[in-house]
Amino acid sequence: MDENVFDQKMPRRSFLDWLIRGGLFATLAGMLAPALAYLWPVTHRGPATGMAEIGREDEIPVGGSKKMVTGGTTLLVVRTAKEFRAFSAVCTHLGCIVFWDSQKNQIACPCHAGFFDLDGHVVAGPPPRPLQVYPVQVMDGKVFVKL
Repeated sequence: MDENVFDQKMPRRSFLDWLIRGGLFATLAGMLAPALAYLWPVTHRGPATGMAEIGREDEIPVGGSKKMVTGGTTLLVVRTAKEFRAFSAVCTHLGCIVFWDSQKNQIACPCHAGFFDLDGHVVAGPPPRPLQVYPVQVMDGKVFVKL
């Protein structure tokens, strides 16, 4: 092997070009990564599975709701005249926490005016997908959600 290959030095101008390009790339990547992470829709689901106790049946009035975090999942539980309904409380648009609007009988996202019906389907606004719906069971006066 020719020893002169390893003895050759990179010209100063080439080294500076390489250094400037690397610095520009690192700066752009550092600015772009957080912007893309903010704009990317939140779709992750919590790690827990199984039945989680939400509370007693009488804690949520008819037409009312309750928000809570259980097993790494943020839930919105709504009580209608007939049943309890449970949804992911994270909007499918940009991850804002939704709330129950009892005046409109809809789930509302305060960030970008997204609205969902009692089946979790998008009624209005920018959300691209419906809310995750969780099965609910009432046993001995306690409300449980299957995660």
